[in-house]
Amino acid sequence: MTRLVLLVVLTLPFCLSAGALELDEEQAAVWQMEETYWRLVAAANVEDYVALWHDDFVGWPCFSWTPTGKANIGSWVEEIRDNNWSLTYELKPQAVQLFGEVAVVHYAAGYIFGYGDGTSKGEGDWRKFTHTWMKVAGDWQIVGGMCADQEPVRSLTN
Repeated sequence: MTRLVLLVVLTLPFCLSAGALELDEEQAAVWQMEETYWRLVAAANVEDYVALWHDDFVGWPCFSWTPTGKANIGSWVEEIRDNNWSLTYELKPQAVQLFGEVAVVHYAAGYIFGYGDGTSKGEGDWRKFTHTWMKVAGDWQIVGGMCADQEPVRSLTN
């Protein structure tokens, strides 16, 4: 019984931090990197945000019409910082799958930009994210990703 209580106490933070998903220790560590990603965005910390990305990253961010590399990945965080905007967010993890030193993470994110004039944008909008993380010298870095508007799932027959 004592072992069961200890197991629950030790694993509960991982389960709670990732919503309803049940994650093992390594999956939870990768999910925490996604949490870090969003904390850095909300803090407008461009330098540490960009450090999450592998030098050879390529992906399709929400803000871009085409895939981009690491050189442009921090531009939206710079915009938050330079305009002194605020950002609040909510994350809904959907899947975390590891393949050795590579992890694929899928989740939905709702975020709201707060502007200096008291207006905001993004209320009720959700986006779906996929990030591919790779462990490099003991640290997880984003090597690929995709962001798109979250719309209701439609049947192929509709």
